[in-house]
Amino acid sequence: MFPRTRALVGLLLGAGLLLANAQAALAQSEGGQSEVGQSEVGQSEVGQSEVGQSEDGQSEVSQSEVSQSEVSQSEVGQSEVGQSEAPVSAEADGVTESDSTEIIYRLEAIRVVGLSMTAEHVVRRYVAVHEGEALNVDDERLEQTRYELLGTGFFSEVRLSLERGSTRGRVVLQIEVRERGTFQFDAVNLGLSEGLVGTDGTQVEPYVGLSVSDSNLLGTGDAFAGTLLLSGPQQGVRLRLEDPAAFGSPLAISGMAFFNHGREYFGDDDVLVTPLVCPGAPMMPCEATRSAVVNYYRGGGSLGTAVALSSEVRLAASYQLEMVHVVSRPDAASELRGLDVVPIDFHIQDGTSAVSMLEVNLVFDERDAPALTRSGTFVYVRVNLASRLLGSDYDFFRAEGLVRHWVPLPGWDHTLRFSGFAGAALGETPFYYRFYASDLSDLLPSRMLELNLDRRSPLNLFRNAIVEHRIGQLGARVDIEYQFQVMRAEGELRSFWLYANLGVYMLADLADFTRPIRGYSPSDRFPVDLTFDVGARIDTSIGVFNIGFSNVLGFISVGG
Repeated sequence: MFPRTRALVGLLLGAGLLLANAQAALAQSEGGQSEVGQSEVGQSEVGQSEVGQSEDGQSEVSQSEVSQSEVSQSEVGQSEVGQSEAPVSAEADGVTESDSTEIIYRLEAIRVVGLSMTAEHVVRRYVAVHEGEALNVDDERLEQTRYELLGTGFFSEVRLSLERGSTRGRVVLQIEVRERGTFQFDAVNLGLSEGLVGTDGTQVEPYVGLSVSDSNLLGTGDAFAGTLLLSGPQQGVRLRLEDPAAFGSPLAISGMAFFNHGREYFGDDDVLVTPLVCPGAPMMPCEATRSAVVNYYRGGGSLGTAVALSSEVRLAASYQLEMVHVVSRPDAASELRGLDVVPIDFHIQDGTSAVSMLEVNLVFDERDAPALTRSGTFVYVRVNLASRLLGSDYDFFRAEGLVRHWVPLPGWDHTLRFSGFAGAALGETPFYYRFYASDLSDLLPSRMLELNLDRRSPLNLFRNAIVEHRIGQLGARVDIEYQFQVMRAEGELRSFWLYANLGVYMLADLADFTRPIRGYSPSDRFPVDLTFDVGARIDTSIGVFNIGFSNVLGFISVGG
């Protein structure tokens, strides 16, 4: 009996132990089912996934509990993805599993917060995802949206987060922005130019030029630019407006209008003009000696479109119509050119004439910053075609191209810039669409709004035929510039830079190569001259101001 009793007791103890283990397993299973099946995913906090912009421009991504999956991102962008033992069911509303580590949500809505000036539809046009689409917390389109919004320049900070939706598996994309001022001064030009007043000689005249822009005009997302020039004898204004996403499309549409009241100088001190007394011209000074002067009005506008071919390439096309009215000009004029006296062609029709032309331009821009560039490349090509087939009184073709490349130097904050420019104007090109010495030389006041502010010829530092050219059909320039940062600060004044530029330029007509100007040796017939500039650039919260000293140095020729 004893062996049987001992076996029976062992059997009972084994059964009891098995029963206890079964009960414990059942209790554990019910607890796990409660934690997963009754969790508040999609009903309480979904655990926000945030994508933001840190102070140094690096992205920050953090993820708390999202359907039992944990996502965290380090400062360098590496992520860890873990999946709980009980993944969310693929049959849940709005939730699907693409693999064992990724859960897809359905975007229920997009919410934008932080706007005070900018319209919400302006923000939405840059959002790469749309309501009803599927996405996950690591979707590349979220980062793309952040970069697109920062790239507009409308915002100083952009953060994206995913929040719970109305039902399980649905999320809301919240876009939080901090707006910044978009109005700025693009250029402020103050200087002196040499002109003619009366018949008693030269007068140095001050001029003021101002260019402003607003890339987010009144919060509409439209871009505005305006330029104003004021001087005693000449004035001009140009206004431009662009919708970067017209009618919700990727095409930009722009419009421009301008009006100029100007004068142009032809010939030099040896000019011969008929008649000697200029006719009456209201609001125009009488100028009859030392240069042949054309007084004129010019106004018109353009309509255009543009499309971004990539993040660096932009293609634009436009049509421009303008009217030119010549108020007064000499009946005839001639000048001494080398050893020969030649007639002056004013390159403009008498009375009122029209210029109707098409323009196409292509821009490649990978600069790190447009105003104070430290590295990158910028390429610009523009082509103009005017024809009587378009209703123009002039037939001409004009093309120009600019290439600039910046190289940051090792050590402290300084940069080298290499530049090359070339252009040609062929046919019946009006004088203001030709190339000027003041376009190419830093030692003369630059033109604004196609208005020539100065009557002086090039300084002719190489002593060659360049002195015979103030206007030409062909123009080219190469230069190198060195800039370095003197100081950096916070607040209204951001940084202060000094720069020095050295280059050479060429200005000529096609006839100079077939009929060289007599009186110059073969080596001096090629019209080329030296140009240089030194100055400072001041970066402020309202724009970058350039202060050049070469214009003052250029006046060494006045009176000499």
